[in-house]
Amino acid sequence: MAPRLPPTPFCIPSPSNSPDGFATYSPYKPLGENQIRLVKIQPATSERDDVYCHLIPISRDSPLQYRALSYAWGPRSERDVGRIYLEGERHAVTRTLEIALRKLRRQDNQPFWIWVDALCINQDDHNEKREQVEKMRLIYEHAKEVSVWLGPEDASSNGDLAWKLIKQISGCPRNSHALSDLVRSSRKEEFSALTLFYRRDYFWRVWVVQEIACASKATVYYSSESIPWPVLVEVCDKLSDVRGLLRGSIYHDNPTSLFSLMTGGPKNLAVLRASTKSTAPLYGANAPSLFDLMSMHMGKSATDARDKVYGIVGISADRETFGSIDYDRSVQDTYIYTARHLIESTRSLNVICIQQNDTNVLGLPSWVPDWERRHLYPAHRPIGLRSRKPRFSTSGSSSMNVAFLNDGKVLSAAGFVVDTIKAAAEPLYVEGPESVVEPTLLKFHNWWTVFIENVGSAPDIAVFGRTFCGGSWAPSYAEGDFKEEPSQRLALFFGLIQALLPHLVKDGSPVPLLDSAELINDEMLGKRQRAMAASAALRMHAKRLVVTENKLAGLAPQLSQKGDKIAVLFGCDFPVVLRAVDDHWELIGEVYIDGIMKGQAMTDYRAGKFTERTFYIY
Repeated sequence: MAPRLPPTPFCIPSPSNSPDGFATYSPYKPLGENQIRLVKIQPATSERDDVYCHLIPISRDSPLQYRALSYAWGPRSERDVGRIYLEGERHAVTRTLEIALRKLRRQDNQPFWIWVDALCINQDDHNEKREQVEKMRLIYEHAKEVSVWLGPEDASSNGDLAWKLIKQISGCPRNSHALSDLVRSSRKEEFSALTLFYRRDYFWRVWVVQEIACASKATVYYSSESIPWPVLVEVCDKLSDVRGLLRGSIYHDNPTSLFSLMTGGPKNLAVLRASTKSTAPLYGANAPSLFDLMSMHMGKSATDARDKVYGIVGISADRETFGSIDYDRSVQDTYIYTARHLIESTRSLNVICIQQNDTNVLGLPSWVPDWERRHLYPAHRPIGLRSRKPRFSTSGSSSMNVAFLNDGKVLSAAGFVVDTIKAAAEPLYVEGPESVVEPTLLKFHNWWTVFIENVGSAPDIAVFGRTFCGGSWAPSYAEGDFKEEPSQRLALFFGLIQALLPHLVKDGSPVPLLDSAELINDEMLGKRQRAMAASAALRMHAKRLVVTENKLAGLAPQLSQKGDKIAVLFGCDFPVVLRAVDDHWELIGEVYIDGIMKGQAMTDYRAGKFTERTFYIY
């Protein structure tokens, strides 16, 4: 074992004591204006040797070559489990970081220079943290390599099996027989392992988006092996090429897992959407807006909730206008500040429609998004109207008319009330795999019942067909052998109900009976029908069907209820559900209302049908 190194002048005694009774030391001394720290890791003769490190301050313009580590900190239970020696003193780190440093350090008597956020930034000094976080984009840009650490061997999730499949796929040319044969073979266990691999914490860490986006070169390390980052990305592209084969052989009723293989893992960290072909650096006009980035990556996690914003603003077009990163600002104030900035910078109210949590644990105003991923059932996130193609334009070309009152916590917005919710069906919340279709069919039946009971004796089935899934729907499964006409979907649903839940028909429930040619029998109750129901479940998730007093049908947030108002706010692409509370309003969320999503209500407003008013939204 390497000898214990003596303390260096960087160690400053701290008055605090560690839990085990030994004095603790701070290895940090103040940095100059243009300085960063690097970690110098001593070489080892064996992976079992303890990790010995020094902190070395350097100018940001130094020619010294270094790597930058990109990794996930791991669960809170493992935050202080790892041990290294920093300036000769034992230093607690995450178990993940300890293992990464053991694996990456050199064994040829040469020191190893690396930048690691948890070590190179004094996490207890908010001023230094703010200054260094603002430099992180440049730190990762200047690194000779961004070293992506995906973890040690992991038998519990079949990580080794997934890695083996990654290597096999990477060796197959795109659109080759070898790739098709690989998918056709009986490899469900391997692809299930790869799905889990792509869902590792690393791919859901918000800071990683910036770290990868800024890398001139990135290498992926798993256990004792490595591959270039672009190779890992191309694995997703190759799987997308053969998605039809994957769907037919494995994932016909599990669109979430198939989607994970094609767009998860490394693809989940993309800064620009797949349709954007530009490879220009992320500067100025080439950078995506903060709103686009936060919308794309709102499902990511962060140890500090404020980093859901701060971890991504540095690579956005808003970098110069957002203002200073401030860790003295509370999470609540950070999210309020961000919402106001996004409203003012986009000249739009679309940001208030982003709601991804069911509870308001932060006590935020109802118009302020909570960017943390926190759900009652965290397996699925609600699919917002923003993802629909073609885009909706409920308020047409109108300009927003807003003000921020009461220290910025109240949003004043102009618009008009369109209607009032008269009836609300039961909400659907997909608690488990979407492939279990019976709960979806039960809610679908309830939604249909509420629809026909409140719309009239001769309801327009096409309206219901558009409304229950929130408008236009081009599911990824509907190609090849799974291709279908939109008009077929209701027949498939009703046929599934007759086949799987016949008691809903026998008790006189208002399910349209299909003739023998349309009825889905045991032979037809196969992959195509279940694919449709599973995909629809994700669009119905966390929502409920509503009908208004004027017999408009809508797909609303699950917290909507009878008496809530349907409103159009100027400068907002989507209608919203508002609830009157004393002398103000509470925003419940965006809502799809069939018949007004393309600006029809604005036409009626200009014709004098609706009256403009100001909503004070708390």
